[in-house]
Amino acid sequence: MNPPTKPGQRCRVIHGRQKTNGEGESSNMGRIVETMHLHPQRAGKAEASFAVWHCKALDGKPITTYWGAGPEADFLAIWLEVLPDEPEAPKVDTTEKELEQ
Repeated sequence: MNPPTKPGQRCRVIHGRQKTNGEGESSNMGRIVETMHLHPQRAGKAEASFAVWHCKALDGKPITTYWGAGPEADFLAIWLEVLPDEPEAPKVDTTEKELEQ
């Protein structure tokens, strides 16, 4: 597992919680989100607490939460897996006309 460490990271949701089944399968599993900020409070008991990230959906669809749905939601860090950075498109300085010559 590769949990997020800073804001702006793209992550895949790999776990979650739902009102109907408690912790386990979540309708957000597999969704791609971006970390926005780390909450100062942690979730759980002191000896087994977890970091909580506030994230936004990157696909424009609402994120379902225990209380409803919206464009942003909180996730435990252990429910997120950081995705590798997308490679940047190569920068081309030559034009097609220069290539024809």
